[in-house]
Amino acid sequence: MSSVTTNLQTGNQLVNTYDFSKIFLFDNKYRKVNIANATGSSFVLVAGTVIGCVGITHAPYDADTANQLPVGILAEDITILTGTNADVTICNGGKVAEEKVVFFDTDDTLAGIVSNRSIRDMLISNTLGLELVTTDELTAQDNI
Repeated sequence: MSSVTTNLQTGNQLVNTYDFSKIFLFDNKYRKVNIANATGSSFVLVAGTVIGCVGITHAPYDADTANQLPVGILAEDITILTGTNADVTICNGGKVAEEKVVFFDTDDTLAGIVSNRSIRDMLISNTLGLELVTTDELTAQDNI
């Protein structure tokens, strides 16, 4: 997923930063799941958000939710309106850029511990071989 950030815009000058980095890197596997919004307000999920599951109910992963297991990573940006359901695509296998993985609850991290296991380990073991890899961005001028 690419993005453009405007850093400076005047009448004479425009400076943009382009990000062409990827979340899903190689040999990825995907599946559709349904996320219901029963929170009482609309919310936006961005690609790279960890998705969890309790039984057959999928939702953004939250370490504080009892019995919820991380089962994949959201493949697309989506807004889910109050009281609605949305079919979304999650990645549950292949190589994923670790630095692009995000949590809906900003207090959660891959290093967080739930039931004596890290969230990273649970995410890897509850999927079809999801592999979190670190990547280096080498496009800056000082990397020549």
